[in-house]
Amino acid sequence: MEQAWQRIMALLSEHAPATAREIRPPAPAAQVERLQDRVGIEFPPELRTWWALMDGVDDQRDHGSGNRSGYLIPNNYVPLAVKRAEDEYARQSQYPDEGCCTPDGTHRKQAGENSFPYCSAVLPIGRDIGGGLLCVDLRHGESHGSVMRWYASEGIYDSNWTSVTEILDEIAERLDDYVHDRELPYRERHPAIDDGELSWP
Repeated sequence: MEQAWQRIMALLSEHAPATAREIRPPAPAAQVERLQDRVGIEFPPELRTWWALMDGVDDQRDHGSGNRSGYLIPNNYVPLAVKRAEDEYARQSQYPDEGCCTPDGTHRKQAGENSFPYCSAVLPIGRDIGGGLLCVDLRHGESHGSVMRWYASEGIYDSNWTSVTEILDEIAERLDDYVHDRELPYRERHPAIDDGELSWP
């Protein structure tokens, strides 16, 4: 995972410096511990590793209106700082899925299953311009640690990423393909870099 992140930062620094500048230094370990205590479930090691490498971007800055510099993750998600992840978790976990979340803190549904309106074992790690969230599923099951999407109208549902590591591998690979102008499979498209800002098709 560290190697994928180093590749990403090297490629961004050279080809998309405006996006590279948005990425914050490593998250304070105390903030990560506080968030885990609040959630009450052990975080996947890869999530801890990612936050030890960076603390997201300032998602409350205006990344719309033509400024795309913060959209590091495909489908134009801004990675959340740990403090912002805690804020979003506190806001959404007030509305648990009664078919999943029990009063004693256990969960009837397994990782990877849809949930509505939210599940308190799902942790936000990214946000898009429309208010949708990208989340890590901390529930038990074969898909533990998988990445889910959340929208207010749809709840929690699959993103097709099995892990945070898979997201970073995809970013690194697609940036590398872009830089070397490699031919892509049918209907796949390169990201775009304009004025040093990375954006995704």
